Parts: sequence; structure tokens; C-alpha cells
Amino acid sequence: MSYQLLKRILGEGVRTTIDFVLPNKRFEEIHSGKPWFSSRATVTPVRRDFCRIDFVAAWNLAPPVAIFRAFAKVFLRQDQETMIQQSEGLKHNPRLMLIDDADRPAKWYFALKQNLVESRRTGVPVPHPMTGPVTLHWRS
Repeated sequence: MSYQLLKRILGEGVRTTIDFVLPNKRFEEIHSGKPWFSSRATVTPVRRDFCRIDFVAAWNLAPPVAIFRAFAKVFLRQDQETMIQQSEGLKHNPRLMLIDDADRPAKWYFALKQNLVESRRTGVPVPHPMTGPVTLHWRS
């Protein structure tokens, strides 16, 4: 859901919090006055070349479930297409140019993945790339 559209409809500011729990969970909360929306998405590897996206949401906004489902399908399809394109591009082992705050979850994921590989090679415990909660800021 476009945050600007939500702001226009409700006439109030929009506050969004997104929590990433490495390696595969994303929690989002959107508040605009009394109305709120909350969602959880997980990406689970099924095969080396295939992942499953699970999504669940709750809200106290007025739209009927059918309208919400239509929006959810569009946005989940965008995420799926992005993951497919990233997968294709990563096959060529490109040099990744990640932006600071907006790509920080991706940086943590890659660091966690590398630490796991190193742990399996050496037998030492997996160090986590984060020392605690971090607040990131960016506009999309």
C-alpha cells in the first residue's frame, strides 16, 4: 500500500516500522492515527533454486478482505519478481554495490551467510553480524 495514498485517505501522518529477523523474516507495522496494519513475511528455501514466500496480515482499516488481497498479491508479486531478478543476477557473481541504510539488511544477511560458511569450515561458533537492535532510515 502506498504510504502517500494512505496519508491522503486518512489525512494523518504515517509511521512505518519494519523489523528484519535474519535470515528470513520481515515484520511490518504501519500506523496512521488509530488505523493500523501489521504483516509478517517469511522466505523459506525449498530447493537450491526455489523459495516459498509466506505472508500473513492483520489490520483495523475499513477495506474488505477482497480489496486487501488484490493489493497484497500485487506487492508480493513485486517482491517475488525482485527476488527472481536478484537470483539471476547473482549467478554471474557480480560485485555488489549496496547502499548504506536501505541495503543494510542485505549486508547483514550476506555477512551471516559468510560467517556460517566459515563456521562450518573451521568449527568455531557462528558470529552474528549484529550486536543488537539498529534503527535504519530511508525513503522509498
